[in-house]
Amino acid sequence: MPNGRLHDNPLSDFTIYGLRPFPPDIMELLERIQTWARASGGFPLGENWPYSPKEFEWVQGENLDEARRLLLSFAEMLEAGRGDEVLLDPRKRKPFKKP
Repeated sequence: MPNGRLHDNPLSDFTIYGLRPFPPDIMELLERIQTWARASGGFPLGENWPYSPKEFEWVQGENLDEARRLLLSFAEMLEAGRGDEVLLDPRKRKPFKKP
């Protein structure tokens, strides 16, 4: 189980340790999401992350078209003031709001 230690989760490596483990275009999308997070106080790349465990595939270069599609859509939702239909409630592990 991930515990926030270096290299146990690529998202933690990015958000906590400042590493850039994903391909450059995926990093750009994650940075957009993280920028929204800093402004809103949310944790879309942490406890509210809706796509676990896909980040482990993406960091290996697998399913990158899926990553681009999901992350672009996610970033656009967050920037438009939406996202509760995909952001997870950390206690229930279900979206905050039903789609």
